[in-house]
This record gives sequence, C-alpha cells and structure tokens, in this order.
Amino acid sequence: MDKWMKNNNFNKILALALAIILWTIVHVDTAPTSQTTVNKESKIIENVKIEVKGFDEDKYVITSQDAVSVRLEVLGKKSDLTYKFSDAYKVWIDLSNIQPGDTTLPLHYSLPSGVSLQDINPNEVNIHVELRNTKSFPVSIVTKGKPAAGYQVGAPVIDPAVEAQVTLAASELSKVSKVQGTIELDGESETIKDKKLKLYAVDSSGNEIKDAVIEPSSVTVDLPVTMPFKSLPLDISFTGQLPGALALSRVSPGQDTVTVYGTEASLADLSSYEATLNLSTIDSAGTKELKLELTAPEGTVKIEPAVLNVSVVTSEVAEKTIDNIPIKLEGVDNGLTAQITDPANKAVTLTVSGAPALLNQLDKNNISVVADVVGLTAGNHAVTLHVSLPRFITLANASQRFTATVELLAPATPEATETPDNSSAAVTPEPSSEPAFVEESPTAPAQSPDAGEPTATPTPSDVVPESGASSGALNGVGNNVSSTDGT
Repeated sequence: MDKWMKNNNFNKILALALAIILWTIVHVDTAPTSQTTVNKESKIIENVKIEVKGFDEDKYVITSQDAVSVRLEVLGKKSDLTYKFSDAYKVWIDLSNIQPGDTTLPLHYSLPSGVSLQDINPNEVNIHVELRNTKSFPVSIVTKGKPAAGYQVGAPVIDPAVEAQVTLAASELSKVSKVQGTIELDGESETIKDKKLKLYAVDSSGNEIKDAVIEPSSVTVDLPVTMPFKSLPLDISFTGQLPGALALSRVSPGQDTVTVYGTEASLADLSSYEATLNLSTIDSAGTKELKLELTAPEGTVKIEPAVLNVSVVTSEVAEKTIDNIPIKLEGVDNGLTAQITDPANKAVTLTVSGAPALLNQLDKNNISVVADVVGLTAGNHAVTLHVSLPRFITLANASQRFTATVELLAPATPEATETPDNSSAAVTPEPSSEPAFVEESPTAPAQSPDAGEPTATPTPSDVVPESGASSGALNGVGNNVSSTDGT
C-alpha cells in the first residue's frame, strides 16, 4: 500500500476518481420527488348562448323560447379555468324530433378538458313551435321626405315586377298587411334609377314584422322625379301643298299623345297640342315617313317626345258622286215650324274627291248636310247649306254653293168663339184663355222617301262650301286632323 501511495501515477488516478464522485454528488439529485395534491377552483360563466340543433327551418318556426342563454358554474384547475376560452363551453337543445306545440326540452352541454359542471341555470327550456306557412303579397314602394321644390314624384317601377313570398308562422302570417320598401327623398330633382331596396312585411298599423322571411328579399326600383306634367291629345294640322294629282289617304303619328312639363299654372289651360305637318315635301303617291319637330308651348319647360315620327299615305286623287243625301234642319226658333220646300226631295247630290280607298268606304251616311235657320223669322228663306265631310275628303268643286228654300211658319192665331146664352141679354164673348189646338208639323226636317235609313254624323269639323275656304294645302282637305284614321 505504501508503495502504491508513493507511486505518482496511482495518486493521479485516485484523485481523478474522487473528483468524478464529488461532481456526481453535486449535480445529480437522486432523492425521490414528493407528490403534492392539486387544488381546484370554481368559476361562474354568464350568458352562454343556447344553440339550436336538428331544427327543420323549412317546415317549422319557433314562435317563443323562454331562455336564450344560461349561467354555468364549473370546477377545474386554475390553469384550465384561466386559459380556456369562453367559446369552449357549449350549450344546446336538440329539436330533431320536435312537433308543433309547446315542448319542454333538457339542455345539453360540452366543457373543456379538465373542467366539470357544478350547476347550469336554467337546466331546461320551454319552446313553442308552429308550422311555417307562405303567402304572396304585392310589393309596394313608399317614400319619405320630399323632392326639390316644384317637382313631383311619379309611380315607381319595380324590378323584378313579381309578388313577394312571405313565410311565417300561421298565427303571425295573418297579421301581414303588405310587403313594402322605402325610398328616402331629400330634395331630388332627377329620376332615381336602380335603387336597391330591402323589403319588409308590415301589419295594418305599419309596424314591421321582424321574423318574416321574404323572397325576394330586395328589389331594384326606378322612381320618376319630374316637374309637373300633363298628357295632351295630339292634333295635327297641315301646311304646304300636295301636288294637284294627290290626296291624303292616312296620317299616322307614332303616338296619339304628348307630355308637356312645366309649372301647374302653365299647364292649367292646356287641353290639347297641335303640331303642324308640312306637306310640300311629298311629291309622289305612296307612304312617306316624316319627322315632325315639336316645340314646348309658351310658358312650359319641355315636351316629350321632342321629335315625332309621322307616316303619311297619299294616293292619286279620284272622284265619286253620292245621291240623295238628306238635308237636316237646325236652329228652328221656339214657336216656329219649318219645312224644306226646295229641293222637293229634301236631299242633295254631291261629287266629292279624295283617295280611292277612302271613297270606296264613303256613302251618304258619312256626310252631313245642314240647313241652319237660327235667328230667322217666319217666311221663305234661301239658306246656305253646310256640308260636313270625313277628313281627307273634299268637294270636287269647292267653290260651288248649295242652297235650300226653307219655309218657316208661325203658329195660327186662335179665334174667339161665342157661347150660346138663353137669356134675353146679349153677351159679347171674350177670347178663351186656353190656346186653340193647332197640329204643328215637326221641327225636324221632312224626310225623303229613303229617310228611314240611319245617317251617321261625320266626326271632322264642318266644311262650308259657300265660303270657298277649303285648304289649298290639302287640295280641299279640312285643316285639322285629330285622329290618325283616314275614314
């Protein structure tokens, strides 16, 4: 041993071994770990939403539910309670087998790992379920506010123009009065275009029914915002001349009315709109498409359309003679009777000209010949006849005068009669206070033998032959045309 101790290499090895042992003792704890008890805590979680699972929303609707959230009391380690998100706590009801009516259902829940439930309040839910019904309603648009001063709102145009389907519980659906959208106005002076509006159902008091499911849920609306306007019937008059061999057959404007915009005062006195068509641009028979520029009446702002398309049909002029056109008496003063003494047949024969197509449709029932005796006293009078023809038809000889002799008769003067008296004294009779009975001829003109046939009163204004005033612009056609039809 002493020999080893004196050996230098042995001492080095021994020292190394001792050093290793000491290092191990210092750095390695071989003592067993003691186990300690983990403390758990409780926590209150408020307003955990109750979810609904397994509910057939296409078939049923929940009309009442007495609780929509719950209060949870849970137990767990502090680390679990602190670091677990609140959405890790789930509460729900299962409506997979629900039926219409009142039902009480237990609540189901799920909690994070390491957390247990101590209490849930409430632990069940009462719900009322009804069958879902659908009904169609027209869509209406209401406006709130006002447009700019002097402007007015027209009728809204809805796209799609369909009825809205409202789905609700049967008890709620009966409360729906209408489906509507609302446009807010704030001084607009132009038409509102492509405005998208959400639709909602309202009851008879105008209150919105919140739970209504509406299809479509929205619509696109155009709302006209314009100045006051008035729709006027269109009359067409003529200027210029057709070639002598042509006659008008038909004048057809693209539309029968025009719209004039302006203040209410400027529109008040307007009853129609007269446009003037120049016929001098027509040089041959056939159909011509003419453009007619329209000008807003004085005091108004604008007219629509500003340009009107007019189709004008002309034909080679032709003539036709019509016999036995009855003369009508008009304007006989009260107390007089009248009769036509010349011509004896109380009728005239006229030769007229116009387009062949119109002449083919013409007969005596389309022509009016009138003897106007207004203001004339008893006696014989030569009366100028007024001839009224359908539009685009003229007299072949516009300067020719037609007359008739009319006899106006005053009522006969009643004669006094004597009343026999048996007394000896003679009594001078007095005129009776009652007029004598006189059989008067009717005030209407006497009819010719064929007067039993009905006569149609022509629609255009009268043409008075004796005045020679037929329009040269139309080759004798009346000036005003208020219709597109040529017959």
